[in-house]
Amino acid sequence: MNAAPLFVQISVSLDDRIEDAKKAIDWMTEDRSVDRLHTETLESIAGMIFGRKAHETIASFWMDAAAGRMEMDADLKRQSELMAALPKYVLSHGPYQTDWNNSRVIRLDDVARIRAEAEKPIAAFAGAGAIQSLLAQGLVDDVRLIRYPVVLGSGTPLFANDGVRRGFVSIDATDFKSGARLERYRPMT
Repeated sequence: MNAAPLFVQISVSLDDRIEDAKKAIDWMTEDRSVDRLHTETLESIAGMIFGRKAHETIASFWMDAAAGRMEMDADLKRQSELMAALPKYVLSHGPYQTDWNNSRVIRLDDVARIRAEAEKPIAAFAGAGAIQSLLAQGLVDDVRLIRYPVVLGSGTPLFANDGVRRGFVSIDATDFKSGARLERYRPMT
């Protein structure tokens, strides 16, 4: 039995930052087509991987959404349902507790087993460190960058400045009305 694919899907600025220096993501422009992409992605996966810090931030947003503490359009409502239902794997080096349902702490060594047991792809959505670790271990099959037309100048970089060259092959690109662009890459082996 083949392992389920693992892909990264994350929003970045033109200078490959996932958040600005204040940890804000308000530079991502609203776009219904991007919202639809997020919904379709969640509908296509068996589970998702987050780094611990990213999980803490994302969990509070989605738990508020599930509790009805915000207005939601159809896509956000569906995303909220899927985020609550799908397994969430939190990459962490130490103990970590969460109240977000279907979340469990894993180590990098657990990823191969999770992929082997999954019947659909696994997505890594957040945490630059988690994504860097997955890439460094050769566990990523596909990188999907939703690139927004803004240069942040500072903030959290997606890719580590570790001196290691990693090649990628461009697979596809899709432009959205907002100016955002979905870029897909496959890591070279």
